[in-house]
Amino acid sequence: MARMVHAFWWAVGSGLFIGACSAQIESGGAANDAAPTAPGGATGSGGSGGSGGGRDGSGGAPASGGASGNGDANGDIPALGDDAPVEKPSGDGGPGVSAGCAQHTYPVCMDFESLPDAKWTGVGANVQMGKAAHGNAAFHGPPNSTISTTSLGAITNVVWGRMYLHMTPKAPVGHGAMVMLFDQPGRGGNWYEVGFEYNALQGNWHGNGGEKYMHTKMLLPDKWVCVEFFADGANGAPIKLWMDGVPIVYSDVAGTPSISKTTKFANFTIGLTPYHGLSTVNYEGNAMPMTDMWIDDIALDTQRVGCIAD
Repeated sequence: MARMVHAFWWAVGSGLFIGACSAQIESGGAANDAAPTAPGGATGSGGSGGSGGGRDGSGGAPASGGASGNGDANGDIPALGDDAPVEKPSGDGGPGVSAGCAQHTYPVCMDFESLPDAKWTGVGANVQMGKAAHGNAAFHGPPNSTISTTSLGAITNVVWGRMYLHMTPKAPVGHGAMVMLFDQPGRGGNWYEVGFEYNALQGNWHGNGGEKYMHTKMLLPDKWVCVEFFADGANGAPIKLWMDGVPIVYSDVAGTPSISKTTKFANFTIGLTPYHGLSTVNYEGNAMPMTDMWIDDIALDTQRVGCIAD
């Protein structure tokens, strides 16, 4: 078992901000490079990683077997949606909703169409035209490109979220974060995470001196996709994920640490924070080809938001 600690460093001369995962190893080896997965296939053939392999020595690549994102659930985690709140559209949400923050009253919303927005920090030059999922503008996320808000409205310790994501040519092999839900106003304390690893989506929770990774086999395609997430901090439950409305099943979940209940979420940060690099073929560093990323149509609510009807 490895206990994970995230530290951050700036790459000298390049101006790139990279987060490095370091591990305090209780047993097993250090981190190793992981081979990229083939589109549409299982992540590896060697089974779930033990304490001597995989990221930071805390586990290997997700176990082989099962279709991407729709295999049998891990024994610790039921299939997503089995125990979630009733998913029904409201006046502002649900499957097949309309695009644009102006059309809704979500507690948290960003479509990058009407700027500046005093509720958000970090929104600036990374907003670009011509690559949007909907509308005209989207957020382009090279390393250390994130936006944050502490204005969460009626949201307390339960969050439904949605974002549109385009990673090209694919997600990195190394681990990194996109969505971070902190229980402190700054980027500290415990946090839920929607991230990536082994070219696939990943759930995560950081706290109690460790990191509870939640691997999936859902490879990110080279196109816009709707990613939904449900963070139930009231019950200290693992974060749940959907892609284009389809629930994603975890193939490998860390046994520790236990997830602490959240009293109130205080900071929502979204963007691109690589802990190891952006390479799509090597776990560490920035060997070519590297990932480029856009995010659009972000929304959080106390009930399911849903994907936009195209």
